[in-house]
Amino acid sequence: MVNSIIENMDNYEKQSLSDLVVLYIKNRVLAGSLKSGDKVIEADISELLNTSRAPVREAMRILNEQGIVSFLPRKGNFILEMSEEELKEVFEIRSGLEMKILEKLVVRRMLNEENFRELDGLVQSMLNGEQKCRNEEECIYIFNTIDLGFHRYLWNASGSCRRAQILEGLFYQILIAMNQDSQFVRSFQDKAAEYRRIIEALKKNNLELVLSEFCEHMKKYTDVLVRKESRI
Repeated sequence: MVNSIIENMDNYEKQSLSDLVVLYIKNRVLAGSLKSGDKVIEADISELLNTSRAPVREAMRILNEQGIVSFLPRKGNFILEMSEEELKEVFEIRSGLEMKILEKLVVRRMLNEENFRELDGLVQSMLNGEQKCRNEEECIYIFNTIDLGFHRYLWNASGSCRRAQILEGLFYQILIAMNQDSQFVRSFQDKAAEYRRIIEALKKNNLELVLSEFCEHMKKYTDVLVRKESRI
C-alpha cells in the first residue's frame, strides 16, 4: 500500500503531493493501523514518502478540516479522539444524512440498471475480498475500502455533492473510533449480504424497506458502541 504511493510520487506535480499524503493517512486508517490518539509525526511521513515538509503540513491542514486529524499546540498532530457522546453524535449525523440520500434516490427514482450493475459489482468485490488478503492489515484495508466504496457510490449517485463530502469525513471519523475494536471487521460474506438486501430494496423502490435495511446495516456500528460502553 505504502510502496505503491511512493512508486507513483514522480507522476505528480508538487502541488499534488499533499493529496498523496492525505491518501497515505486515509489508507492507514482504512487498514486499521492508525487509531484514535495516535500521533502523526510530520518528519517521519516526509522521510517515508520522500517529500518536503511543506506538502505534509498542507495535508495535515486538509485532514484537520475533514475532522480526521487534530492539532494540539506544542504537541503536534494526532488522529482524532472522540468521547462516547461525540461519537454518538457523529453517528447520528451520518445516519440522518445518508437516509436523506436514500430517500432522494427512491423518491426521484434515480437508479437505473447500470447503477444496479455497479452496485452488484461491489457486492461481488466484497464476496471475493477475503481471498485477496495476505495478512490481517490487508484484510481490514480491503474490507473497509469496499465498504466506503459502496456507501460512496450511493452518495454520488444522488448528486448530493455537499452531503457526499460531509459523509466521507464522517465515515473516517467513525472508522477511526471503530479501529479500537478488532471485532468490527466481520465476515466479508455477511457484509455482502447486507449490501444485497439494501440493493434489492432499492430495486423495489420501496422507501420503507430501504430505510429498514439501511438501519439494520448501520446497527453493526451501534453494536460496537454498546460493547465499548460496557467496558467503561
